Amino acid sequence: MFQELLASLPPEIHVLVVAALPVVELRGAIPLGIHLGLPPAKAALLALAGNLAPIPLAYFVFLPAVSFLKRTRLFRALVTLYVAGTERRIERIKRYGFAGLVLFVAVPLPVTGAWSGCLGALLLGYSLGQTMAALSLGTLIAGLIVTTLSVLALG
Repeated sequence: MFQELLASLPPEIHVLVVAALPVVELRGAIPLGIHLGLPPAKAALLALAGNLAPIPLAYFVFLPAVSFLKRTRLFRALVTLYVAGTERRIERIKRYGFAGLVLFVAVPLPVTGAWSGCLGALLLGYSLGQTMAALSLGTLIAGLIVTTLSVLALG
């Protein structure tokens, strides 16, 4: 049903929505946008905007949501695993400070995007401004990498 709804939307909205989703983020939205016929630069800009749009809200909701979900039987294991993985990565990020957070988000691999970066920033005590600056820069770098690889792969 969700997939059918997305398919009925203009490609620009499709890319924005997919980029805002945790896990998929801009890493999936840029190739999708190019596949849907958008110029690579437009797909990348839309994916960047869509990926960063939910972050200010996530910044304020993440820790209370994680705390709540850890108390539920259904989500406890998944949330605990996600937080533990982010905490392990935080040690490396801590060593390099702001640049470490930028690089963490910039590497276009699963579980290293803006959503995980937001959780990492919260665990490190970053302000919203510091978080948005690091995630914006990291997401921009990831977007350049993913766009380049997508253009090469998709022609």
